[in-house]
Amino acid sequence: MNKEQSVLLSLIKQSQFGLSETISFADVDMDALFKEAEQQSVLGLAASEIPDEYVNPKWYKARYRRKASYFLYCDDQDALKKLLDDAGIPFVILKGNASAVNYKEPYLRMMGDIDFLVPQDQYKQAKALLSSNGYVEGHDNGRHASFKKGDQLFEIHHHYCYGVDFEDYLIEGLNSRDSATIEDHEFPMLPKLSNGLVLLDHFRIHLLSSVGLRQAIDWMMYVYRNLDDEFWNNEFAPVVKELGMDTLAVTLTRMCQIYLGLPETITWCKDAKESTCEQLMNVILKSGNFGRKNLKGKSVEIVNMRIKSMGLFPWLQYAGKHNWKAYHKHHWLKPFCWFYQICRYIKLGFKSGRNKKQLKDDLERSNERYELLKELKIS
Repeated sequence: MNKEQSVLLSLIKQSQFGLSETISFADVDMDALFKEAEQQSVLGLAASEIPDEYVNPKWYKARYRRKASYFLYCDDQDALKKLLDDAGIPFVILKGNASAVNYKEPYLRMMGDIDFLVPQDQYKQAKALLSSNGYVEGHDNGRHASFKKGDQLFEIHHHYCYGVDFEDYLIEGLNSRDSATIEDHEFPMLPKLSNGLVLLDHFRIHLLSSVGLRQAIDWMMYVYRNLDDEFWNNEFAPVVKELGMDTLAVTLTRMCQIYLGLPETITWCKDAKESTCEQLMNVILKSGNFGRKNLKGKSVEIVNMRIKSMGLFPWLQYAGKHNWKAYHKHHWLKPFCWFYQICRYIKLGFKSGRNKKQLKDDLERSNERYELLKELKIS
């Protein structure tokens, strides 16, 4: 962990928990700190805590634009809510504001798409409603569809789970929605059990490819607001044990205590292996949110991990089915998907421009990640 990364973690502790650590900015490269915070999608949290004498124009813009962009995001969410409510289509917000509501200052969380879940039997109706009201559809992968209106992206889900199936909890949660409000912007969200499963699983999914501090902080703030020892022991632990995510939950939470300031009053995570916590933090710092640090090397890292976990041919067949547009229209091509994927990798390999050293680094990161997944029992 370098100086700028250490300072960034201290700033996050201050922003969420008011933990005042002595930080010497005299020898900190403020441009490198800015880049680190940006790559991890925690720029708002960091910018709010830097003393004025060390703030340059970039940091000032990060401070004041964050709130403005957040409320534009909320306005788009409000418009979506009115549209669905008027049509009688129930929905819940996934991640996004359902995560931000747990933050000390919700507007400091970097926002992306507006993800929402609708009942499975009203998915087509909801899609048609969006299309007829100026939302432009991008793609539909069978589980969710993307839309865009103005500058805002939306993802509508009728199924959410991938790899770990807790869909029954989401259906139940959709039928017993909670309501939350941030700065007069009201929105429906899942109850705390199913919302916690979504946030934990979101971290798991990104750990399989590229995970950053933002996903870790989303989980940490959920734990801080909801997951005390009683709720963990009586309700949450039995579910995540059944789903095979209990080791991940315990390790990730303990990592947040060690590095991000989560209070030690939460005791259910104390048996986590601290060496695994350190390994997990290292992977997060090397990756950045959505793998922004790895860039071209991210694909090599992911492919190597998937081959290790699934086997070569099953992975080629799976990836080919996902990537080959012709197969999506002509399912008789299924036996040839593995061959399409090999050709695709050859083509991408020529385009990547990765030299031997870069490829070696990619594979080393991949092996490190794979060993961590085995420790967390999610490989």
